[in-house]
Amino acid sequence: MGGRARKDKHTEIFPVIKSISEKVKSFPETPGVYRFFGNKKILYIGKAKNLRKRVQSYFRSSVKEYKTNKLVERIEDIDFLTTNNETEALLLEQNLIKSNQPQFNILLRDDKSFPYIKIDEKHDFPSITFKRTTKAEKNLFGPFISAKGTRTAITELQKILKLRTCNDVFFANRSRPCLQYQIKKCSAPCVGFISKTDYKKDIETSKSILKGNFKQILGHLDDEMRHLSDKEEFEKAGEVKNKIRILKRVEESQIIFSGGEQTKVVAMAAFGIDVCFVVIDIERNSFTNIRRFSFKNKIAKSDSALMEEFISRLVLANPQIKEIVCSDESFHSPFFPNINFTFPTSGKKKNWIEMANRNARNLLSLRLQRSDKYSHSVDYLQKNFGINKESLSIVGFDVSGGVGDIQTVSCVYFNYDGPIKSKYRFYHVPLKDSKSDLSALLFGIRKYLQNNFDISLVLIDGGLNHLKFIEGALKKMECKFASIGKGEKRKYGIENLFYGENKVEFRKDDSMSKIFLDVRDEAHRFAIKNFRSTKRKNLTQHFLQDIPGIGPKTISKIYKEYQSLEELSKQSNSSASKKLNLNGAKVKKIQDCLKEMYN
Repeated sequence: MGGRARKDKHTEIFPVIKSISEKVKSFPETPGVYRFFGNKKILYIGKAKNLRKRVQSYFRSSVKEYKTNKLVERIEDIDFLTTNNETEALLLEQNLIKSNQPQFNILLRDDKSFPYIKIDEKHDFPSITFKRTTKAEKNLFGPFISAKGTRTAITELQKILKLRTCNDVFFANRSRPCLQYQIKKCSAPCVGFISKTDYKKDIETSKSILKGNFKQILGHLDDEMRHLSDKEEFEKAGEVKNKIRILKRVEESQIIFSGGEQTKVVAMAAFGIDVCFVVIDIERNSFTNIRRFSFKNKIAKSDSALMEEFISRLVLANPQIKEIVCSDESFHSPFFPNINFTFPTSGKKKNWIEMANRNARNLLSLRLQRSDKYSHSVDYLQKNFGINKESLSIVGFDVSGGVGDIQTVSCVYFNYDGPIKSKYRFYHVPLKDSKSDLSALLFGIRKYLQNNFDISLVLIDGGLNHLKFIEGALKKMECKFASIGKGEKRKYGIENLFYGENKVEFRKDDSMSKIFLDVRDEAHRFAIKNFRSTKRKNLTQHFLQDIPGIGPKTISKIYKEYQSLEELSKQSNSSASKKLNLNGAKVKKIQDCLKEMYN
């Protein structure tokens, strides 16, 4: 059977690689962040200048790094979020890593805060300084990409506005200008070379720059440069041009997300009955997350009605929302009197909504592509099986494990929209039914069909003999059966579909075969995953039972409280003892044995 566990890891993960690679082909070639999922958790978060090229690199056969191979083995799904530029991608990546703590991210999974620029206005001549903090403070500007970027921004502002960076003690004890004045990076307020009024104007200009009001300032400087050029004062025009160049560098280094507390940016994209929403979360002046939602508009609600319904649910789930930014100016709901609705036409909030709209359109595009990709398969099913788009429900089965040993049967469920994971099932095969792959397969199919009556087609991995055996054993059941297997001499790229007395040969790239191959490959992936989990659990259970003083109740408690034994081995003794309600000595005995096993 195709589902039998193999030693070749690359062979085992091939269906996953294939399905993900297919999905990645539709990714945009723009900056953004990608996320790998496995076992309903985020495994890894990464950024990319070109999303498609970067993600495709993970699934090439040339990949040999141990960590990367381990990651790819566990990937079940992937998605992406687009940003306006690489800077935003980096910052989105950092925030998502900090909030989700993915297992395979190690570089950014620390508790460091972002760097900021601080202007201390308590002083008559405020200084501009670097500060790293997690607390909200007055006159903090940023955050910035990195400490280096922050210090670069300070240096560039000094070149333009000549603000001081020295501490107050150094300032109070000057009798003549320091080196910063000599190299034209300070206006020397310490010795009275600039008035309080003029210095304050420079401070206000710097604050305006750091708040992100670059467009206005750059426009003013551009006009000034042109005016000087017309007067043939080219040296002065060159100085202004240099200021413009410096300001653009500062703009690139700063995070654009600096909105108000508990702000949500909401965007919607819809086509036909398919509707997608994207929500950007902004909390405590910091961009924190992007969330995506999709569903079917089956009762033909208007766009404004859909927006109102979605926002209602959003507010109920997040009562702390103070502001909602969206692009639909026609949306005015009387049901949220305490929420400020904003419809920006320019500035940073406009950037937010453009980013949200772009991600909503991308999500909708992927959803439509997924729906359309089975159109030829459905035509074939309609013609040969009498199964139409609305009634389509295919279940795929596969077996993993050795005959007479541990065996599992896994089942996956597909409709026209693709896999429906809530309807996936897997079964442990009793010893009496594990005499062969066929008997194990029959056990799983019979078990599933006992509780599911709306199945239009059962697809198994195998040849004509597999199909005849299953049809003969389950002929009383009102269900259509088919099997899919390798072509003659197991030639790569050639597949055979069997149903009734028919045998159809097709290539893997045939559009007609798309749904059959996806069901087969997904059933194989799910079978291997569950077999591994079962095998690992059985092995560790035996291992725990061999520890003196550890009985079935303790083992059951361990599996109830921990997702993995590795997690228990890494937790502190006091925390584990409290969680398991066991004395520290017993827990230490278990942890020592586990550490030895994992080492």
